[in-house]
Amino acid sequence: MMRRTLTILVALWLVGLYAGQARAQTPEAMQKVLTAATKNLIEIDLAYRGDRIHFFGVHPVPNTDLVVKLTAEKSETIKLSVKGKVGPFWMAVKQYEVTGAPFIYKIHSQNPLSEIISTATAQELELGYPSIRHHMKMHLLRGEASPDDQDTLFNGLIKLKEKLNLYNIVEDPQRLQVTEGKLFKHYFQFPPAATEGQYLVESFCFEKGELVGYGKDVIEIKKVGIENWLTSTSQNSPLFFGILAVIVAIVAGLGVGMIFKKGGH
Repeated sequence: MMRRTLTILVALWLVGLYAGQARAQTPEAMQKVLTAATKNLIEIDLAYRGDRIHFFGVHPVPNTDLVVKLTAEKSETIKLSVKGKVGPFWMAVKQYEVTGAPFIYKIHSQNPLSEIISTATAQELELGYPSIRHHMKMHLLRGEASPDDQDTLFNGLIKLKEKLNLYNIVEDPQRLQVTEGKLFKHYFQFPPAATEGQYLVESFCFEKGELVGYGKDVIEIKKVGIENWLTSTSQNSPLFFGILAVIVAIVAGLGVGMIFKKGGH
């Protein structure tokens, strides 16, 4: 009985030891990267054309590599079409529903990610476009699937998001400036396509490829004014919103008719 009890205690100690080591590898268990943002709230109204937020911080370990990532807490489902040649014409021949890709994804680093961390670490911390592909899931809605569809959709998604300034990876010391190996500053541009919700800015500090520091800021985008009223009304009072939309359309039609002297018909 004594030997059995001792065996159980040793087993529990080993489990606790391994669990503690596993927890110690998580970003939250690392030394804190102290950061501050010029503001943590972006207000969207009818005049919103994007915004820029500057970030400042301090390395917990001097002369180490820093990588900063911006993502949205929300996820999205998007539909992407694949074009093909039908006779002499190019048209959409199949359509996929894509899930698992982040709404916004931006990274700043002083050097190329491949020179800072290993592929395995990048995958674990979801740093770099390959991590997006790893989590992306596709569901065929129409058409016939082919083996190269995943490559086509992934490349198309990246190109589309970059065009909207929702995705980019900037590996440039001029964009992520570090002073005396410890103080740093940079900024993220929130494009007009950024929508209401919470956004996470994570700062990763690496020494010889190992994570030694971590910090995060939360930025909230919130609708205000008539933009907020219209959204709230459409969601909470759809009947009233529909009637209002019809009235606005009629008034606009009458106005255009009067301007062009057509009698408002």
